[in-house]
Amino acid sequence: MTTVIVSGGFDPIHEGHVALLEGASRFGDRLVVLLNSDDWLMRKKGYVFMPFSARKIVLNAMENVHAVCRADDSD
Repeated sequence: MTTVIVSGGFDPIHEGHVALLEGASRFGDRLVVLLNSDDWLMRKKGYVFMPFSARKIVLNAMENVHAVCRADDSD
């Protein structure tokens, strides 16, 4: 079994993210998303549109996503 891993903030998730996830899922049997934290989003863009918990629910609901894990983005 081949696992493909993608990471990002996905805040908010949009059609470009959907295309990325669909494309990535074609490279393996299982797609895992490493989801960046709210703190990471604050450092990157200065605000959080959707909290981590909401982004995780949306990503988990996508049929081609097999797991969503919190990224260790503390550095």
